[in-house]
Amino acid sequence: MIDTMKKLFRPLLPVALAAAALTVSCSKNDDETNRKIVNYEKKHDTAILLVTFGSTYDDPQTTYKAQIAQFEKAFPEADFFFSFTAKTCINRWLADGQFAPGDDVTPDLYLQSFIEKNYENVYVQSLHVIPGEEFQLLRDYYVKTCYNFQIQDLVPERNPAVCGEALLHSDQDIETVGKVLVEAFETQLKAGEAVAFIGHGNPLPDYAHANVPYWEIQAFMKQYAKTKYGNDNIFVGTVDDPAMLIDYVVEELKKANFDKTKTVNLHPLMSIAGDHANKRHGQRRRPRKLDFDDPGRRLVERGERQKGVGRLPGH
Repeated sequence: MIDTMKKLFRPLLPVALAAAALTVSCSKNDDETNRKIVNYEKKHDTAILLVTFGSTYDDPQTTYKAQIAQFEKAFPEADFFFSFTAKTCINRWLADGQFAPGDDVTPDLYLQSFIEKNYENVYVQSLHVIPGEEFQLLRDYYVKTCYNFQIQDLVPERNPAVCGEALLHSDQDIETVGKVLVEAFETQLKAGEAVAFIGHGNPLPDYAHANVPYWEIQAFMKQYAKTKYGNDNIFVGTVDDPAMLIDYVVEELKKANFDKTKTVNLHPLMSIAGDHANKRHGQRRRPRKLDFDDPGRRLVERGERQKGVGRLPGH
């Protein structure tokens, strides 16, 4: 998988966030008054919590397990934990037996347990691709409110938790990840085919800035693919950003006068291939069957590739 899922597959950022002066108590939830802090055996002084939105699909579990295993290999002196932010996804996995009893915990419960168990170092790593709504919930609510604010007056003093950035955070991230994605389709691009990467996106104006990395990585991949393979037919669309929906990809293909007899390869620009990678937003059919309706155009979702960027090999 991509070793630069950054901050997924490299050491977490060594910069601690300042504790926020928030007044909202993380531990109080009128809808879940019977929730209990998770219990486990503490083995090390460092805790690393991996957090993703979650999925109601089964296949992403393989990706999650692979990510956890790679973290454990890179940081053998840490205790690892994994959490969803979506309660719906947690309940679904519990019902299917994917989670064992006691694993159905959201980040706040893990963070509270880290306080109780006196961890010296706490790192929270986002598994999100862009710094959108879910990432900001993790950073600004869970990490700041549920941990950093809670430890401000503790004696002895605790180090504030560090929150690792989303995958596409810097220009270097765009370049590194872009190269991995382009090179994953070397054979197809050399054959004159096109590639359409489909991300999630944010529909709300408050998070519009989080969609910028999609435009940036599209521009980089086009340039890189043109230089390396002589083919810049690479496009990025989303299921939620109004300016970059599937229709945008279709129009860009038309503007490029892309050969109708050539294949357009679809691939998720998401860490996993879950609900959005398998359904059109809000509907039950795949985007290729809804929007790519030109009978002369061939579209494929290669089975071995329909796994999300979290399953692509790193360099």
